[in-house]
Amino acid sequence: MKHTLFNRRRGCLPVALGLLLLANSANALPVGFKDSWMTMGELGRDYSEASLMYTFTSTTAVGAGLVGLKYMHGPAAHTRRIEMADVHVNHRLARWNFPEAQANIYLQLGLGQATGNFFARRQTVLQSGIQMDYETRRVYAALKWHGSYANAFDYTRYSLSGGFSFYKTEYDEWQPWLVLEAARKGADLKDATEVTPYLRFIHKTLFIEAGAPFRNGRSEGLKVNFRYTF
Repeated sequence: MKHTLFNRRRGCLPVALGLLLLANSANALPVGFKDSWMTMGELGRDYSEASLMYTFTSTTAVGAGLVGLKYMHGPAAHTRRIEMADVHVNHRLARWNFPEAQANIYLQLGLGQATGNFFARRQTVLQSGIQMDYETRRVYAALKWHGSYANAFDYTRYSLSGGFSFYKTEYDEWQPWLVLEAARKGADLKDATEVTPYLRFIHKTLFIEAGAPFRNGRSEGLKVNFRYTF
């Protein structure tokens, strides 16, 4: 927004800052601002991911990534391990702007190659996903679903999360959030529901959170997520 517009409409400054925070936060945005790069990662006991994306329009980003995962399969609960390299496209299908709030729908399509401990040759993997989110400067909610499909396996993850910020901040200040996520994952979604409380921090375009997932009442270690847009 131009400086002259701020001079004419000082009364809109809080709203403008709130929308700027929403547009650039990494809270739930798989598409950055035009001509930006985004690096993101997830590190956990059963799932790890690292990717780099470039947003070439205001609604679409392309990226490449590496994924490592494991899950229990079959009556004997054998541990399956998979490593994937992929390329993918993220597209913002819709956006709704409200005073100090925003809602989005994102779609993802990808193609990858996978190796694993239960099949001999490399497998071609098709990926698809959808994300719906809503965020104000104090409240956040998101529904996510993502699937990876190959001849040797199907792996699906979906989650519902929500949380709140402890207080409002400006764009250039650190903002802490408390978020609770419930997720299911694995082949045919047979794994138990995993519940993870997160402590999340956002500063400008940097996002980092750490959580302690629990499944069947047992700790699943530590999970860390981060995103940085530049």
